[in-house]
Amino acid sequence: MHDIKIPKMGQSTVEVDLAKWLVKAGDRVEKGTVLAEVESEKVTLEIESDVAGVVDALLVGENEATEVGVVICRIQPD
Repeated sequence: MHDIKIPKMGQSTVEVDLAKWLVKAGDRVEKGTVLAEVESEKVTLEIESDVAGVVDALLVGENEATEVGVVICRIQPD
């Protein structure tokens, strides 16, 4: 299983909101597929898959606040 985490988004950003999921569990994704959009106080960032495979689980809900470094999604790699 491959974990997708919230990346560091600046020196002072410790919490972000998961604004929108663009995939659902069971979806097939390729490397570079945009999985979700997250928002901080200053920026909206697209979270991309860094592996090809099948989305196993979405671990954070839409509009839910979460911290940098938290696993938000698991992908079963090819």
